[in-house]
Amino acid sequence: MAPLQPRRKAQPRREALLNAAVEVVGTHGLAGTTHRTVTEAAGVPLATASYYFSSIGELVAEALQTFVQRRAAEMASMDLGELHGVLTPGDIAGWYAAKVMELDVPHRLAFYEVLVNAPRSPELAGPAREALATYQQATEAGLAAVGAPADPRQSRAFVALAVGFGLLHLVDPGDDDADQLVEGIRDLFLGQERSAADPEGVAERLATPAQAPADR
Repeated sequence: MAPLQPRRKAQPRREALLNAAVEVVGTHGLAGTTHRTVTEAAGVPLATASYYFSSIGELVAEALQTFVQRRAAEMASMDLGELHGVLTPGDIAGWYAAKVMELDVPHRLAFYEVLVNAPRSPELAGPAREALATYQQATEAGLAAVGAPADPRQSRAFVALAVGFGLLHLVDPGDDDADQLVEGIRDLFLGQERSAADPEGVAERLATPAQAPADR
């Protein structure tokens, strides 16, 4: 067992590299992520990266996979338990929006790097889908808590709103973006509640063409 002891003691350095890689990806993008930039951010010698990972690609892939899986676990942490029927759409919207907006800029950028590169990277495709699926499951739990049907098509719209608004905030940040996101999510929840209470009436109104104003 003795030969394994040095590697076991060095595990914190491996974690430091993974955490630093996420920050570097968020700050410099995938193209700007190198062994040197990651090890400098982690505060470890340059050779440390090669000791744990066979390539910068392997390091970055594992770092982003771990990061996205942690985000998925955080979204899955919404345990409503006995609060079904007690929470309001505003409560759910506030929790959901806070989760979307809580990341600092480098980590939020790293999250979008995963989403954008997932279609071209088999290593990132699975974690990206897992994270989005967990966002969707959290939405369905919220819908159920306020008495609305947990329709996967509708919950997908919530995810699209949250992901899209998070990206908008990165590109063109506004002081009240968090409040606007809460309002948007709450309105979607309220729309779901109305649909659940009067599905036939809603369907009929949606199917009826708008009438042109009568000529006077």
